[in-house]
Amino acid sequence: MNRVNAELPMNQITAALGKIRCPGSLDDFAAAMTQRWRNVMRHRREIDPITLPSPNTAVEWYSLGRRPTEQSAPPSRSVAYACNDFFVQDAGSLLALAVAGAGGEGLSGKTVCDLCAAPGGKASALVEAVATSESEPDGFVLANEVIRSRVGPLQLNLARTGSDCFAISSLDPDTLADQLPQAFDLLVVDAPCSGQAMMSRGKQNLSALSNHQIQHSASRQRRILEAAVKLVRDGGQLIYSTCTFAEAENEAQVRWLVEHGMATPNPVESLQDHETDPACYRCWPHLHHCAGSFAASLTINHSAAVKTKKPRRSKQGKSPVKLTDWYEETVAGSRLCTRNSVVLGLSPTAPAWVDQVAIGGPELAHRTGQTWKPAHAGALRRTAGLKPANVIDIDEPACKQFMRGEPIQTTAYGWNTVQLQGRPLGWVKANGRIGKNHLPNGARMSGELAS
Repeated sequence: MNRVNAELPMNQITAALGKIRCPGSLDDFAAAMTQRWRNVMRHRREIDPITLPSPNTAVEWYSLGRRPTEQSAPPSRSVAYACNDFFVQDAGSLLALAVAGAGGEGLSGKTVCDLCAAPGGKASALVEAVATSESEPDGFVLANEVIRSRVGPLQLNLARTGSDCFAISSLDPDTLADQLPQAFDLLVVDAPCSGQAMMSRGKQNLSALSNHQIQHSASRQRRILEAAVKLVRDGGQLIYSTCTFAEAENEAQVRWLVEHGMATPNPVESLQDHETDPACYRCWPHLHHCAGSFAASLTINHSAAVKTKKPRRSKQGKSPVKLTDWYEETVAGSRLCTRNSVVLGLSPTAPAWVDQVAIGGPELAHRTGQTWKPAHAGALRRTAGLKPANVIDIDEPACKQFMRGEPIQTTAYGWNTVQLQGRPLGWVKANGRIGKNHLPNGARMSGELAS
């Protein structure tokens, strides 16, 4: 825990927070907002927490979350992180995933939307959660992000899952609701907010506590929620979350949905200790050792049938390049979708409407100038039907070298994926002596990595 905002006037913080009903001491709450809490690890289901790079303890409210001990090195500077064994995020952000049931198998086979998805911490967990059962078809996640400049990091984080059960859209919630009414079993709205919890990370100042900012955010949230309700099927689930403490942006929004007959509370029994209103849950920085968060679980009620647009039938796309030069042919294959200079390889069971809204997804190839190359996301495929054909196994020292963007020694030729103990890392193009590194800049890790 590092102090990052000690310069903020504590008396002003305490005065502003006085409007918030917090358990425990208000002074302790205010003091905790000037602290930066360490991120936690959200690991894959198949990973044993004992094998994670840092000594750790459980995050009480999320089964796949682990807290590194205070003395340990940053987990993101490790080989295991390079191998995508886990994601790093604030413990509070796991509350919405707990409310959604993403830690178990309850979302397997479901059609899910993350309406405000970037940078992808929650969306990547949802992608992993919709494909957890071998006895039923995989589900699907639409990760929507309105701000185009944030789509790149979202794309990279979703690629790290190794799945083809997702697509990315960039539409205003109202526009998306018009195109896909009642299309989703579950919808997560991590709404834009005043961001009071982000003060601990130096990303917000005292203006986040002002009544003007709170009311401005609440107005925007209500518009987003009106669209969100239209996107969920009758009887489906809506998860609403924020990273702020103001009641007007949290419980009041949920009460508005319930009072207007659009939703009913859907309590989560395992989170009773976090409950503030019916089916509303909070993490507090002074009680739960995180930046803080809010999440609510609601069942959507549609009093009248909603007219839905008949989706266009999706056809197998044509690739502008010969993908079999890079990927093995399988019976399942992929549903190809070309977007300008990118070829996507979607899950064969992806909904028919994906082609209408997708601007990104599980990439197979991209064009640089007039040259087509295999995409980084294609190298990372673990659970997708179409996987890389040629693989080079390397050891841990070579892994550290590769993640820095350096070439590796190999006797192989052509395009190959590099993997460490079965965990894919990225592409090299080899000439029988060395493999030229094609790891994108956003995935490279400078300096020395811990084992």
